[in-house]
Amino acid sequence: MIRSKIVIWIAAIAIISSLISGCVNPPTGTPTPVVTPVTTPTATPMTTPEPTPATSVVVLTAPTTAVAGQGFVVTWRVNSPTQVTIPHTAVHYGPDSKSEPLTLKSYPALTPVQNGTIPNDFSATITIGKTGVIYYRAHAIIGGTNYWSDERTITVTAPTNVSSMVTQTPTTTATSSGGY
Repeated sequence: MIRSKIVIWIAAIAIISSLISGCVNPPTGTPTPVVTPVTTPTATPMTTPEPTPATSVVVLTAPTTAVAGQGFVVTWRVNSPTQVTIPHTAVHYGPDSKSEPLTLKSYPALTPVQNGTIPNDFSATITIGKTGVIYYRAHAIIGGTNYWSDERTITVTAPTNVSSMVTQTPTTTATSSGGY
């Protein structure tokens, strides 16, 4: 009985071995390659649009101090997402701070009014005749709407008088009289 079980086990192992060896043996004949297409993703060019500035008015350059009676330059930019022509841009200024809502009469003085195509930079020379703090904003009318920069200040000081004093130095002259 043990012998018959051993024979059955040997036969079973032989059958399983032959089945396994059939899977490992190389195939007969020339195999036909199977081509699996590989899809490469196509790169879609991405363009980043140019940033379009919002409609605004910004002071670019201006001094923080000036001398009474001497001109100083203020430069500002009028931004727009589209190119348009404007009828009015200027710097409005005065001795008092103004808060919104602002009107064309909020400040008592303004530079000569300029017009032109925006976006663009503008500049104007301002001369203040007296000392003190001056408040100012750049302004533009774009499509019938008023746009103002943030309020800024400039401190106007008195001119410095430089006086020069000439001191005369006594000189000695020689005489030919022979005396002292």
